[in-house]
Amino acid sequence: MKITNLPIPLIDRVRAQNPVVLTVANSVTAGKVADALSASGVSPIMSQAPEEATAMVNLADAITIDQAQLTLIRAILDANAGQRPVVLDPVAVGSSAYRLTIAKQLLADYYFTVIQGNASEIAALAGFAASGHSIDAGNDQDDPVMVAKRCAHAYHTCVLLTGATDVVTDGQEVFTNPTRTRMLTINVGSGDMLSSLTAAYLASGDNPLASSALMATAFSLTGAVAAQHAAGLGSWQAHFFDELIQLTSDRFAAQLNYGKDDNNDE
Repeated sequence: MKITNLPIPLIDRVRAQNPVVLTVANSVTAGKVADALSASGVSPIMSQAPEEATAMVNLADAITIDQAQLTLIRAILDANAGQRPVVLDPVAVGSSAYRLTIAKQLLADYYFTVIQGNASEIAALAGFAASGHSIDAGNDQDDPVMVAKRCAHAYHTCVLLTGATDVVTDGQEVFTNPTRTRMLTINVGSGDMLSSLTAAYLASGDNPLASSALMATAFSLTGAVAAQHAAGLGSWQAHFFDELIQLTSDRFAAQLNYGKDDNNDE
């Protein structure tokens, strides 16, 4: 898939449709996730109680799941019954056997429209040995496209792998996004924001691969543009949300080449 095939009008469609995204987020990043969704024209809702899972799902247009609360996750996925797009964010799944077991159980029991994670997380799900920080040294493991495709094949879904180059694939077609900024790596919650925003684009989009590719590109581009004006992480966060709230289809199209050299902004 080429960058010229991105469904750029979807950015404005999301704002016009104002989809509701139900996010099972950890307490560390919940505020950032809600702000990112709101800045993008999306209505965030979050829940801590399995007892209200059905009510919350009925309000939602899409769902994002991390692995924070298994009872709540199953209640939400059971209530959804495959009716709405769901993004799985397998946070640090390679850091413990327990997390990996839970993730694989969820993937065996439910269908996820997109799995979004960093290279280490996707590698762990694909069957590679991985640490909590990065993929262990090896041959095929060093190829993020191959890792993402293997994961997509294993779970018959679309995978969004983030890294120095983002990879989006359904196991056949592949999209790569080289735009990156160091700030997205050191900012806690970047992955959580991306997974929930991806869910919003799935709610309003027609194709999971194209919608995920657009979101991956728009998210990293927004981070790179913000980094051009930031002195450090604190000011970058402010600029990031300022850029996100101004993101439109026309603005994105005009800035597509902006920040491509911002991969080593020290």
